[in-house]
Parts: sequence; structure tokens; C-alpha cells
Amino acid sequence: YVPVIGKYETGPMTYKVTVPWLRITNPEVGPNGDPLPGGCRDVESGMGDTVASAGYALLDGSNGGGVLVDLIGKVKFPTADEDQCLGTGETDYTAQVDVAKAFGPVTGFATLGWKKFGDPPDSDFDDPIFTSIGFAVPVAARTTAGASYDWRQKVVSTGSQIQELTLFVTHKLNQEWKIQLYAVKGYSDASPDGEGGMVLYHTF
Repeated sequence: YVPVIGKYETGPMTYKVTVPWLRITNPEVGPNGDPLPGGCRDVESGMGDTVASAGYALLDGSNGGGVLVDLIGKVKFPTADEDQCLGTGETDYTAQVDVAKAFGPVTGFATLGWKKFGDPPDSDFDDPIFTSIGFAVPVAARTTAGASYDWRQKVVSTGSQIQELTLFVTHKLNQEWKIQLYAVKGYSDASPDGEGGMVLYHTF
């Protein structure tokens, strides 16, 4: 999964677009645990679905409690080729609330959301609730480490819930660049056995 991500912030608004390239072996499940049509070749690759989001900072931390609250809406556009089992060919919608608060050097964060799946022909996906909770703490100069636990209801009746633990380390190289390494351990059939990745950020 190789995403190109663009993010623009202005006032209380944050806009984000993600355009990924995928290579999937035995394509039955997408990179976020989303079901795919299946029945394709052992290996498929190509452009994935594009996700656009808009977030509004309801609270920016300047209140007495130092709480940050973001309201976020997302739309997944079916830019992937469903004939190659890289996407469902349908549009999905997501609404979520992100909350963060500092407790001394530790920052706690949580997400609660709901996803409306578009149903491909002969499919009837459930629309799951999902949540996550985690923390981040400075461990060295310009370096932060943390962990989060993610859970999502099952999407099909014969499927499983998503249950995943993520560990991450973020290092700020300078004012424009930072890098993040992460590892994921799955605890259900809908989650990966293991996952790892790197994200490189550049600020303009």
C-alpha cells in the first residue's frame, strides 16, 4: 500500500486527499480491512480508491481544559478497478469525531466513527461503528512514540470485527520534514497478522 497524501489547513478547517497504489496477493480484503469482490488472480496491482476528507476543529485546545475536538467527514471515491478486485466500485461515506488531550507530557487521543458502505451487486454490507484509543509521549529530542488500539464492527455477517494494536515512532528531521515508522499486530481474522510501514511528511 503506497499512498500519496495531500493535506491543507486553513483556520479551523483541514482538507485531505489520499491516492494510493496497491499490490494485493489473494485479493479478498483491502488495506483497511474492507471486503473486496474476490475471485481475481493471485496477485493484482494498480491504483486504489481515492479518499477525500474535510475536518473542522470544534475545539482547538485553547479552552480551559486543553481539549482538542475535530469533526471529520470522508468520502471514498471508487477510482480502483473493481474488475481487478482492487475496490468495490462503490462510494463509501464516513463520519467521525477525534478527541485529544494532554496529560503532562503524555497526549491521549480517541476516535469514534461510523462508516456507510456502498453495496456492490449481490452484496449487502453492514455499516459499522469503529473506535480507537491511544497515547503519544516524547522519548527524545524531536522524537515521539506511542500506541493505539483500533476496533471496528464486522462488515459482513460471516466476517469478523477488526481488532488491531499499533505502535509508532515519529521523528522530526527539521522544520519541513518528519518521518514515522509503525507496526501493527492484528487480533482477529479481519485484521492483518502483522503490518509495518513508513510515512514521510513534508510541510510547505
